[in-house]
Amino acid sequence: MLINDTRKKHGFTLAEILVSMFIIITLTTLLLVNYHSTNKRSELVMATQKLASDIRLTQEYALGSKEFYFEEVSQGVPPGGWGIRFVQPDYVYIFADNEPGGATNILGYYKTINLPKGISLISNNVSIVFEQPNPTVYIEGGASSVIIELTNGESNKRIKVNFLGLVDVMD
Repeated sequence: MLINDTRKKHGFTLAEILVSMFIIITLTTLLLVNYHSTNKRSELVMATQKLASDIRLTQEYALGSKEFYFEEVSQGVPPGGWGIRFVQPDYVYIFADNEPGGATNILGYYKTINLPKGISLISNNVSIVFEQPNPTVYIEGGASSVIIELTNGESNKRIKVNFLGLVDVMD
């Protein structure tokens, strides 16, 4: 004889709820870890692009024969052109050069560029000078090119500047 069970099952068992919660927590953790890593990489890419833009800006100052102002008094067009100096791990300087022909003699600093927090330079003590009107490019040490490398502690990005003044962001 068949007995009809009139009771209906409602809800989920404890095991089903625990498995569902475990899956949701695991996926959320993976998403947050990947988001943090992607965010750090994108900050490095943006800092590299900004620094490459600042190198091009320095080159444009030389091409445009931009005057250098010290304490709001014009010093005229710097005879040695405009340069960018990578000295500190988190600072870059744009400067006016007083010595033509590639010998760096800083007339004055025009702008200090602070790198974002967590981004630092691996390449230190390098100067690149763009002398007008061509501009002729002088790389410290007489090298034909220089590679400026930035890091966020996890990955690196590089900028290459050659003797023709070509600024290339490398992957």
